[in-house]
Amino acid sequence: MKLKVPYFDNMEIESSDDDCGPDDRQAAAALNAFLTLTPDDRLREAVGGEDWMDTEMGVPDKPEDIWSFVYPSELVVWPGDDSDANRYVYLEANCGWEEEHGLLLVWRNGTMLTRVSGYDGHPTNKDAGAGRQEIVYKAVDPKYTTRAGES
Repeated sequence: MKLKVPYFDNMEIESSDDDCGPDDRQAAAALNAFLTLTPDDRLREAVGGEDWMDTEMGVPDKPEDIWSFVYPSELVVWPGDDSDANRYVYLEANCGWEEEHGLLLVWRNGTMLTRVSGYDGHPTNKDAGAGRQEIVYKAVDPKYTTRAGES
């Protein structure tokens, strides 16, 4: 089924509830919470490394312009691992700067952005073996690494 997603200007995005099941109240609550997010909730800070973008796709005039290179394709809610009672809203997207791995955005319980990475199916960088729980985006240059709660 397709859902209108306010976070992406009401773009219709394919959604599936196969992983949590239609009777999972936590999954429904996480999805509903995610659907209250708006474009104003999108990250607006640059993450650095823009020098390579000149030849690939050009440097955006302002940080929020990066979203014009993100093409959401699928939305799904998955349960956490056995010791994690949370539900995670995964949004898979194609993007202009990473055609092979795409982009994965993950929100814990639909509200807390926990991961921005190439698509690999992990809800956090800790689960992926790539950092600590609070790291949302792990940059090659540590000064651009983003942690939960930072703006």
